[in-house]
Amino acid sequence: MTLADLRSHIESYLELRQSLGFKTRYERDVLRAFADYLEGQGHQGPLRARTAVEWAATGAPRNAGPPGQRVRLVCLRCFMRHLKAFFPETEVPGHGVLARVARPKPYTYSQEEIAQLQEATLLLWEPGSMRQNAMYTIIGLLACTGLRVSEALGLTVSDLGLDLDPPRILIRNTKFYKSRFVPIHPTAAEKLRVYLLERKRLCPDCSSNTAFLNDKGWPLRYHNVLENFRAITHQLGIQKAPGRKAPALHSLRHTFAVERLTSWHRADMDARTLLPHLSVYLGHVSPEETYWYLTATPELLTAASAKFERHVHTGGPHE
Repeated sequence: MTLADLRSHIESYLELRQSLGFKTRYERDVLRAFADYLEGQGHQGPLRARTAVEWAATGAPRNAGPPGQRVRLVCLRCFMRHLKAFFPETEVPGHGVLARVARPKPYTYSQEEIAQLQEATLLLWEPGSMRQNAMYTIIGLLACTGLRVSEALGLTVSDLGLDLDPPRILIRNTKFYKSRFVPIHPTAAEKLRVYLLERKRLCPDCSSNTAFLNDKGWPLRYHNVLENFRAITHQLGIQKAPGRKAPALHSLRHTFAVERLTSWHRADMDARTLLPHLSVYLGHVSPEETYWYLTATPELLTAASAKFERHVHTGGPHE
């Protein structure tokens, strides 16, 4: 197999993935970088598993770390399985060659901290300005729906079904290439109505249909929102807890999921049966991703243990 053959099969593989509905930007970057590496090494002949593992482990960007190295190898493994159908001498790296890295437990906000996050927008930016209104509303929306940050920023005004019964928002083409309706509480709908009135007041001739705007009337960008949020947590002095991720905007999603599971346990409801509903609401591709939250916080484990003890003492069934 020549490098020209390899590059040709990379492009064919990417086209196949795209035809099946997958987004391939990350795969394209990884596979093309791997081909460039092989060319720089003067590689000839069939691909060997050792070559793929060495590149994934040592050729990753410095900020990738072990998790990023493992993801790169998974990407390579999928392609090399495809390539093996054309070049049987291709060696596909086995599973577990790079160890799975333990996922850090998320930071979870208390209800008091969430209120402080919103109040801090009034201290950092001019009250009533577009940025202050947008950040205040985004924080509240993420806290009460568990949306991904990108999903909130992708909302358009027409996606906000605030007068429907029940009120709902439409999330389009999300992380896993599907859209979904997310019902929201009437109080959340009212907060969004207030924001839209302020948006119209501040930008009466705005040409953008994007819901959340910056002070210039342009759609808010992801990196700008993250910078704004870091300014808020710095202002409040919210610190990283030992053994957990640093407080971040995405942590509001974790907090929402954990709060929902905890409330089900405390209400003696069957969280195992309800978990798939939460998975759909959050836009997870499968319930397995949502199960991770079951061990996310001591509070949730305490609630689950208390329920188990009640069932043991009463002789009832337990989960």
